[in-house]
Amino acid sequence: MASKKNNTMNNSSSSNRGASKTSKENGSIGGNITKRAVERAKQTTDTEALKQEVASELGIQPGKNATASENGRVGGEMTKKLYEKGTKNSK
Repeated sequence: MASKKNNTMNNSSSSNRGASKTSKENGSIGGNITKRAVERAKQTTDTEALKQEVASELGIQPGKNATASENGRVGGEMTKKLYEKGTKNSK
């Protein structure tokens, strides 16, 4: 009986091994670089207007009646635009 418990524990822990990849392995941009660029862009951007602009482009009415996925798409696109603006301004 003890060997079954050990197998179960071993199987569950081995399935989690691939879950913790670094941002480099996932192909993501470095976290601190992105945060700095986005923060720079936020200082000179009306984020509410940007949210409405992005939502309009995506055909989404953001807010509590939108799904989490829709609101997430808007936020993700906002972050992309802020990152681009922040990296352009820093050069």
